[in-house]
Amino acid sequence: MEPNERDATRNPDEDPWAEQAPAWDTDPVVRAYADAAWTSLQAHGEPRAGARVLDFGCGTGLLSERIAPHVAEVVAVDASPAMVAVLADKRIPNVRAGVASWTPATINRDELAQGSFDLVVCSSVCAFLDDYPGTIAMLARRLALGGTFVQWDWELDPTAAEPFGLTASSVQAALDGAGLEVVSVGIGFDVAIEGARMRPLMGVGRRRP
Repeated sequence: MEPNERDATRNPDEDPWAEQAPAWDTDPVVRAYADAAWTSLQAHGEPRAGARVLDFGCGTGLLSERIAPHVAEVVAVDASPAMVAVLADKRIPNVRAGVASWTPATINRDELAQGSFDLVVCSSVCAFLDDYPGTIAMLARRLALGGTFVQWDWELDPTAAEPFGLTASSVQAALDGAGLEVVSVGIGFDVAIEGARMRPLMGVGRRRP
């Protein structure tokens, strides 16, 4: 499913990512982050062959691109029409992309959300959410029994001029609160490129069989 044309051509003022989307995939820091996230995902034995995967907050689909050749299907959603349009233009055969801002009250009405997923990934998404614990609980309910939830997010630095991100304890609490078995919470990878050092938190939870 490709994004709705009306959504994909909204006024850029309504989409804070619209200006960045066209060149997003050419940023070497962004690509290095996606590569490192993919490597860390594989280190946890994911994705499994034949899996159905949800990439929540997919952006331009850099992580979806890496996952797709190894699974049956990737459903990739993002609130940014411009980002989703970039992904849709890649025409990856087993990736279904759509514009979505799911809440517990609306998710059941979206065809893309139907069925269960063996893996849900959220790459650099959760720190932006208005209701982080509630969203994780919503996504956890979409997991198949034994399915895995994985997130990567910037770690909160309380000394920063503009603190942003999550703490390990808040990630642990969100996974616990969603009823998931907490597999691990810690630094997912440590990569330096072009003067930028990336050490995001990685949280992994599993729905109990």
